Amino acid sequence: MIYIPAGKDKTRKRSIETIPDPGLFHISLSTHRGAAAVPVVSIGQRVKKHQLIAQAGGAVSAHVHSPASGWVTDIGLYPQPDGSKRETVVIQNDFKETKEEVIPTYPGAFTSEEVIQAIADAGIVGAGGAQFPSHIKYRTGTNRIRTFIINGAECEPYLTADYSLMRQYHAQLLQAVALICNVIQPDQVVLAIEKNNKELVPIFEPYLQSLPVPLSILQLQGGYPQGSELQLIRSATGMELQRGIIPATAGVIVSNVGTLYAIYKALYEHTPAIERIITVSGNRTEVCGNYKVKIGTPISHILQTLGISVPHHKVQLILGGPMMGWTVDDLSVSVSKGTAGILLLEKRELHPYNCIRCGYCVDACPMRLMPFELAEAYENRNKSALKELKLAQCIECGLCEYVCPSDVPLLESFRQGKILTNLR
Repeated sequence: MIYIPAGKDKTRKRSIETIPDPGLFHISLSTHRGAAAVPVVSIGQRVKKHQLIAQAGGAVSAHVHSPASGWVTDIGLYPQPDGSKRETVVIQNDFKETKEEVIPTYPGAFTSEEVIQAIADAGIVGAGGAQFPSHIKYRTGTNRIRTFIINGAECEPYLTADYSLMRQYHAQLLQAVALICNVIQPDQVVLAIEKNNKELVPIFEPYLQSLPVPLSILQLQGGYPQGSELQLIRSATGMELQRGIIPATAGVIVSNVGTLYAIYKALYEHTPAIERIITVSGNRTEVCGNYKVKIGTPISHILQTLGISVPHHKVQLILGGPMMGWTVDDLSVSVSKGTAGILLLEKRELHPYNCIRCGYCVDACPMRLMPFELAEAYENRNKSALKELKLAQCIECGLCEYVCPSDVPLLESFRQGKILTNLR
């Protein structure tokens, strides 16, 4: 693990506030992984809040719901954080908050299959960034789950959305944990937090005996990328898994705290995945905090609401964290189910030089890859070399680029290399 200045003090103690809804929502139908959802509404159609507007488009896909009542003004290709354009539903908010009617249910009476189906119906995906459909993860089949890890290790600099969620909604989180425990039947539950967040321990300690299985709190030493799934599994269990292996086959399931909060909202408050908590921060803004915001809210609306201006010649705007997030120039890009933050950082002029083969990137790589050789293979568009060098194992943590003295754009090479070799 590498120590990176955290920058979290600006927002750690800030209570979660709510960003008012925008007049227009741009709701992407694509997630980071899997097929895009398929629209089930048409242009001009009136919709209710919570209404299904796109259904899962394949086995690895998730439903999409309307975050507000209003009407569909467009369905077309709109900008995404990665610079691409993908199918998006645009909804004009009528601000009437007309909700889709639901029949009240009691989750405690649900069978395991009914809980999993409710998670699928709510369109819940991994809130930590990968956006993998959660209901798939909890279908464990014949796999015996020994350890259920609650990922509260928010290791990216500046981000404190998960921390604030654990501090303010710990009881709701543990209700969701208990529900999932009844589904996957783990031998133990491990709540993983960073050691510098140890003030969370007394908040959770009263609940240690309340779950159907033993709960322990793992305080992780600081260091990035401690919150990555594979590194977290290694810290909690000692097992080293290769990327691409389904953790459940090794007896482990990892769920981000944001995902579990979404499960609580879906099962106990009958609210599908239409909102999330994000951090707004950075070293180029004094206006910062943790905010509850609707999925599909454009960045421009959030910044305008908070009174933040973005002089692009001085500020780098990042959607997500500074290590794994995306630099965005188009402020119409909107918050997705996997967006953890909006950061305004000082724009640093990069002057890429040729790789000097210093090996710093090799030392930094948590997956023990050869980043400089991977970059060379991508530059030569050598697909077989990219596969032989195990590009698929790259978790895109960005550490190699962070330590590179030559400013080689390694992370972008790896992202594009995965597209080139159909590894994305």
